[in-house]
Amino acid sequence: MLSEENKQFFQNLVSAPSPSGFEGPAQKVVMDFLIPYADEINKDRNGNVIALKKGSGKLKVMVVGHSDEIGFIVNHIDEQGYVYVRTLGGFDVNLLPGLRVDIYHQGKPVRGIIGKKPIHMQRGTEEPPKLKLEDLWIDIGALSKEEAENKVAIGDIITYHSEFEMLSDDLVVSKATDNKCGVYVAAAVMKELKDKNLKVNYYAVSSVGEETTMRGARTSAWQIEPDIAIAVDVTFTSDIPGADKRIFGDVSLSKGPAITLGAAMHPAINDKLIALAKELNIPYQLEIAPGRTGTDADVIQDLKSGTAMAVIGIPNRYMHSPNEVISFKDLDAAVQLIAAFITSLEDDFDFSR
Repeated sequence: MLSEENKQFFQNLVSAPSPSGFEGPAQKVVMDFLIPYADEINKDRNGNVIALKKGSGKLKVMVVGHSDEIGFIVNHIDEQGYVYVRTLGGFDVNLLPGLRVDIYHQGKPVRGIIGKKPIHMQRGTEEPPKLKLEDLWIDIGALSKEEAENKVAIGDIITYHSEFEMLSDDLVVSKATDNKCGVYVAAAVMKELKDKNLKVNYYAVSSVGEETTMRGARTSAWQIEPDIAIAVDVTFTSDIPGADKRIFGDVSLSKGPAITLGAAMHPAINDKLIALAKELNIPYQLEIAPGRTGTDADVIQDLKSGTAMAVIGIPNRYMHSPNEVISFKDLDAAVQLIAAFITSLEDDFDFSR
């Protein structure tokens, strides 16, 4: 299971506000954690954190998770002091009414409540109209535009207000496990490998902008030119009522990370990961991505001369909500599997397919 240091790192990571394009606070948490374990570490002009543990060979392996979370940005303040927003990433608008949010103004949070017209005021139609983002507002307790503008401004970023909690001895509930999970795994692997003599060069990357532009994974991979890259992201579970496993496969919490099979993946990498999981009794699951994966892998695999790609998913219930649920067992199994994979690699790895 996770050490107390690693648990605290994960909690600090998910708690740090980092909507897509504004990842600075989360990246500081990542830098502070990685400094003792990396041979080199830097933060590039896009905000990616790239840490390196040097090996004795030439092969380069990159493990990447994205540090950005979904969020909002203030777009308009009306005469009554209500705040209107645009999204940073994808949202289910129907989930939003009544939620608490934090608006970050000059680095300090201002609490707000997402409001909409009550159902009692929507008489006259058989069904309420389909909810749109512009039908919602954020109430910060201001009684006028002038009062609101003393507290927030156009361009301020917004995140869910959500407390980190243990739902059980293993299950964690928090905002932003998508995809602080992947960042955690990349960094924890670096810690796991600190005293190992590697043949390959290991790059742990905390990328930016995955939820909106994918720029972080693209530009960091361009710099590194990895031979092998593993994108670690969250993936949907099908262990909930009504989920059709004929469509979504069979993925559950606490049964291990999901190794993704599909057209974008390099079969030799997946074969090695599965063989190691079996040999070391590390639990794992399988999921299918026939084409694009919806992860950083989509912009890494075909850069320059190409990268041998794998995607590992951390099972996640209630994704893109303020109360995502993940398993510490799954996180730890992903770290152990990837660390074993990197330790096993040498320059003569067979990339034929």
